[in-house]
Amino acid sequence: MDNRIFIYGGLILLIFYFVNPVPYCKIAEEQFCVGDALYTQKETSEIREIIAVQLNVKGTSMSPTIQDNSRCLCVKKESYVVGDIVFFFAEINGQFHGITHRIVAINSEVILTKGDNNDFLDPPMTKESIVCSIPNVPRYKILF
Repeated sequence: MDNRIFIYGGLILLIFYFVNPVPYCKIAEEQFCVGDALYTQKETSEIREIIAVQLNVKGTSMSPTIQDNSRCLCVKKESYVVGDIVFFFAEINGQFHGITHRIVAINSEVILTKGDNNDFLDPPMTKESIVCSIPNVPRYKILF
């Protein structure tokens, strides 16, 4: 009788694990697509015009949510909310870098983002800086 409780509990946890939403990402087999690289002003403008893009997320700033060298689907949205994982361009030392981080705060003027594995916030940005958002999907759709 006691063993059944553990078995049923384990099955419930397993089902919950597989239907819990996660970012739509898989580990990439090769280097490709848009991601953490250097871009020209023209390239950033062209990427902003695309409705959906496949990202190659490199680095550990979003671990464990998004693993290093993961492919992620990223789609444009009308509005963004706290908790969304977004892709944006940041100018660092005169060069444009593609960054994928989570929105942690929004007010009427600025949006603050942070990598899940970082202990610091990114510089404030506006909604116009965001290119797209990585949608959440049930885990079983990613695995199969």
